[in-house]
Amino acid sequence: YVALRAWRLRRKNELEIEPYKICQNRTLCELIRRKRNEAGFASGQISEGDTNDIVNNESLHETVVEEELLSVWGIGPSKAAKDGFGWEMLDVLSSDENVRHLELSRQMKSRNQLK
Repeated sequence: YVALRAWRLRRKNELEIEPYKICQNRTLCELIRRKRNEAGFASGQISEGDTNDIVNNESLHETVVEEELLSVWGIGPSKAAKDGFGWEMLDVLSSDENVRHLELSRQMKSRNQLK
């Protein structure tokens, strides 16, 4: 959450707009929740039934990620587009440090569910 808020502040300063116009806190939280609860969320992974002959097709990957981003509250078509804020937020979440945090959070969640 802290990394996404820092990214949003940087972008706000670059674009000279209010941070809520980039995305609201709820959107940040929802994106983190989805990445935490679904490890493959917005990674472009496709199910076996969707592979046909175009598994490695870049546009298919982009389409899958865009569709998943559109399912997040506060992310519309312009933010989900290839060069939109949604992709930038995914880049922030895919840093090594944030990937470790998400994995630790998943482990803690699964331990708590076992209790």
